[in-house]
Amino acid sequence: MLKLFVFVPDKKELIKKIMTAATNAGAGVIGNYTGCGFITKGIGNWKSEEGSNPTIGKVGVYSHEPEVRIEMICPEAKASSVKKAILKVHPYEEPEIDFIKLIDVD
Repeated sequence: MLKLFVFVPDKKELIKKIMTAATNAGAGVIGNYTGCGFITKGIGNWKSEEGSNPTIGKVGVYSHEPEVRIEMICPEAKASSVKKAILKVHPYEEPEIDFIKLIDVD
C-alpha cells in the first residue's frame, strides 16, 4: 500500500473533485469504507518562474495561499491511475502529488 499526498487550494468544491477522482480510480478504500481521507490545512508557498502559467499568483512574485493536504491510502497497483485521475481535475499547472510506500507491522 501507498499513502497519497496531494496539495490543492482550500476550496470545498476542489477538495471534493480531487477526492472523488482519486476514489473513483481506487484510492481511499479502508475495509468496507470508500472515499476515506484526511485533510490538513496550511499555507502553500511558491514563486512562479518565467514560462509558467500560474493558476494563482503572478510570474516572478512569491505567492502564499491557503491550501489543504489531502491524504489517502492507495494500492500500489492503482497509483498510476489515481495520479492520472487527479491530474485531469487538479487546477494547478504543476500539482504536487506524492506517494509514499507503507510498511505493514504487527
